[in-house]
Amino acid sequence: MTDAPVTKSRWTLLRWVLFALAGSWLAWRIVILGMANQYSQELDDPEAALGWYARHPDANLELGLRGKNPDIAIDHLRKAIDANPSEGRAYAALGRQLETRGEAEQARQAMETAARLSPQRSDVQMDVAAYWMRQGDLDRALAHWNTVLRHRPDLYARIFPALLQLAGDPARQAAFLPLLKQPVPWWPAFFIHAAANAPDVNTVRVLFSLHQGGPNAPTPEMLRAYLARLQKDGAWMEAWFAWLNSLTKEQVGKVGYLYNGNFEAPISNLGFDWIVQKHPAVSLDTAATFETSGERALRVNFRGLRVKFQNLYQYLMLPPGRFYLQGRVRPDNLQAAQGMQWALYCLGNNEPVAVTDRSRGSDQWTRFRTEFSIPPSGCPVQMLRLELAGTIRLDFDADGTIWFDNLGIEQVR
Repeated sequence: MTDAPVTKSRWTLLRWVLFALAGSWLAWRIVILGMANQYSQELDDPEAALGWYARHPDANLELGLRGKNPDIAIDHLRKAIDANPSEGRAYAALGRQLETRGEAEQARQAMETAARLSPQRSDVQMDVAAYWMRQGDLDRALAHWNTVLRHRPDLYARIFPALLQLAGDPARQAAFLPLLKQPVPWWPAFFIHAAANAPDVNTVRVLFSLHQGGPNAPTPEMLRAYLARLQKDGAWMEAWFAWLNSLTKEQVGKVGYLYNGNFEAPISNLGFDWIVQKHPAVSLDTAATFETSGERALRVNFRGLRVKFQNLYQYLMLPPGRFYLQGRVRPDNLQAAQGMQWALYCLGNNEPVAVTDRSRGSDQWTRFRTEFSIPPSGCPVQMLRLELAGTIRLDFDADGTIWFDNLGIEQVR
């Protein structure tokens, strides 16, 4: 009768002993992991961390990344993977080491695993992209760069130069075609970067042609960058045709020696339309006012500050010959010492071939007309510019408004 209570008491004691041992083991485990984490994460001493816990995944990964001896680095990376099989960085680092050691198939498998486990980690995706570039598989490299760039605009400055170098190689330019069969949100930013920085304008031409007819149609900003690069490289006729091809059928019908001289269409600020350079001392727009020939006219409003205004211009390609520049003007309490004028220049020459009468003060709509000649050589491209006339600083203190309408250029018959 006394054996049952004794047996029960022994089992109770045994359970408490087991609980105590488990608790002690767990406490010790917590201490070990805590110290290992502290050395690995806070003190940046992965070797000390491994002294506390030899299988610590972060410490092994860090030593694998830092290791100069491939065999030792691979050993640490494999331990990191064993402890945390979902860590894409470890697979990417292992792939690099295996590639260096000549184990091509194992390196490929490691890189593919890294990409699959870490689709949102830009560092892993860039490592994988670099791997495929070294293997000569441009399609796969671009696919991984695309993954990064879709989510990390802050990395444009890091990746775009490499993409531009790729685009500059004629043998590799076709690699962009599969990519551009789908919408690529970062493509406009890359193209603008390429237009500004490509050593060879032919690279820009190729990139512009690649997205024609696909889902990545040129934006106005892309077209502006493209035309600016062609103009910078002296390809003015090519730029003119590229701009012309961007216009609607209705807009093409209105192209003449001067475009949008009645200011009825919105100013696009690109190509051979009006170009506006913004300045805080001036507001420039088109608006309705009385006695215009259409619905709108050009309005320039000065805010009483000093500005050497030359901020509205248009590039022209007039043939040699005699022409008239004409239009209508209405100053509205424009206070400027020398007034406003239109001046036409041969591009690259600071001496104008035509200057209109100046306007200031207040007046009704009046017409102006100025005859000029384009010489037979040395002037294939011109610039018509609206200017605040003057020679000394005080001439450029301006306040008030001036309107222009019906601006046009006609050839003298």
